Amino acid sequence: MKGLRGTAFDPFGRTEERKMERQLIEDYAGTIDTLLANLTADNLPLATEIAALPQTMRGYGHIKSKNVEQAKAKEADLLAAFKDPAKAPQAAE
Repeated sequence: MKGLRGTAFDPFGRTEERKMERQLIEDYAGTIDTLLANLTADNLPLATEIAALPQTMRGYGHIKSKNVEQAKAKEADLLAAFKDPAKAPQAAE
């Protein structure tokens, strides 16, 4: 059954959790593009912290949903600090 993963015949491919996971991948690629386009030596630590956030999105079901929600909230704060360096000291705490 492993060969069916990611294909149209994947029996679990249409679940909300799988859809969310595919969207997270697309969102992450966009975030990395944004970070790379604006990367400097000064904001490198913040960019690294933002890029590492997906590592906190673990678990299954409601546990994963909760972790994704927390990571997305933190990502929004960190991206705001990344785009406006005046906010960086508050967000990095």
